[in-house]
Amino acid sequence: MKIRIERLDGEASGEQIEANHFPFTLGQAKDCHHPIDAKGVWPHHLTLEDSREKGIIARHQPKATLLINGATVSKGVRLQNGDLIELGAAKFRFWLAPLGQAGQRSIELVIWAALGTLVLGQAGLIAWLLTSV
Repeated sequence: MKIRIERLDGEASGEQIEANHFPFTLGQAKDCHHPIDAKGVWPHHLTLEDSREKGIIARHQPKATLLINGATVSKGVRLQNGDLIELGAAKFRFWLAPLGQAGQRSIELVIWAALGTLVLGQAGLIAWLLTSV
């Protein structure tokens, strides 16, 4: 699964963060997947986990404050498309990222090469039949 988080506050407003490897952490620590420099944000404030059948689950440090759509969250919560996430002074909008075509370029090239060979073979066969009649 791939997600996109859009920053909604301050100078970073409009910043797009994409994640497709989980767990994905947000916080002030430099070792977070996405470091956030904002008041009220803890070093490892929020972790997003991909719980396949349950979707994306947001879990925060026990003493850190997490608001989803303006409501305080006390334990892990399943995120929905368009949810507003607030970590201290930082605000984000959660989105499921649009699905793109998987990397199939090598297979496409093989198919096109096979089709080209087939067309050339047919053209050669037609030319041979025309000269031998």
